[in-house]
Amino acid sequence: MLVEEATKAQVDAIHQDGCRVVSVVPTRQGGRLIIYTDNGLHLFGRIVHESGGATRRYLNDLAVYVQQKKNENAYKLQYIRILGDKINQGYGTIMMNQLLRHALERGIDYIDGRMQDAGGEEHDRRLRHFYGKFGFQIGDDRELVWKPAGGAVIVSQIEPLKL
Repeated sequence: MLVEEATKAQVDAIHQDGCRVVSVVPTRQGGRLIIYTDNGLHLFGRIVHESGGATRRYLNDLAVYVQQKKNENAYKLQYIRILGDKINQGYGTIMMNQLLRHALERGIDYIDGRMQDAGGEEHDRRLRHFYGKFGFQIGDDRELVWKPAGGAVIVSQIEPLKL
């Protein structure tokens, strides 16, 4: 019951901040991830833990930055930010699923971008795995391209919760 009440309170706070909640999905840790937008294409996440506690407002350690490409029906993925203890917890997958769902609903032709160079082999391997599981093609130059026809992959079938 704590998580439901806390989720409703966080959704209200997000609305008071002038943002729009896109979806609320359960996390594998037993909490909820509220995905919201600043009314653009960027996505942000606020975690409500099973205990009822939540990540701090204005601390965007879960974010997907995207922009509409000029004169094209396509998105430019600027970067995905998953920080600290949120890494390898499934939050990036939830955020990417939301982005791809959005792109599919709007008939976006493709998403492109560039995979970050974090300077480490292990991080590079994890990024390649992450983007690859969604059907992104990764070029030798670290360029990313996702096309619905080539791999409209939604990794998690977790349905958003009704509030």
